[in-house]
Amino acid sequence: MEAIIVVDMQKDFCYPDGALYAGEGVKEIFPPLKAVIKKARGRFPIIFTQDWHRKDDNEFKIWPPHCVMNAEGAEIIDELEAKEEDYYIKKRRYSAFYGTDLELVLRELNVDTLILSGVLTNICVLHTAADAVSRGYKVKLFKDCTFALTEYEYDYAIYHMEKILNVEITDSKSLFG
Repeated sequence: MEAIIVVDMQKDFCYPDGALYAGEGVKEIFPPLKAVIKKARGRFPIIFTQDWHRKDDNEFKIWPPHCVMNAEGAEIIDELEAKEEDYYIKKRRYSAFYGTDLELVLRELNVDTLILSGVLTNICVLHTAADAVSRGYKVKLFKDCTFALTEYEYDYAIYHMEKILNVEITDSKSLFG
């Protein structure tokens, strides 16, 4: 079974007033990602990951404070219309597997294939893909549903996932043929 993994599509990353705004280009992935979620709902599990930090998180030595637990900036963006029946994985590090119950959820749902999307392509999406492959999952990436701060970072991450991790790089139009 496949599952849609929506990585960190949170207000602090995706909205101009967010603490660590990715930039205007991030809005381009909202429509195709919303369409994927709409098509998949009821057919595949939809799993939203959320960066979820304490106010004193060590990551804030690298990045400005963002996605502080229970703050508005940590919420999933409104455009994706997240539902109560969706799954939510709160994480403190780049990979959605590190220190979370993502793998338990996937095993309980009999998921063997992950379809990745979200932000940022070269950070949390890439690290989640690497950990998924290391755990034996088949991984696909919808390249029109992910975004990085620069074209170089996006291209590097796509190349790495395709050539090193053997991730299937496709686009959202491939969902259900």
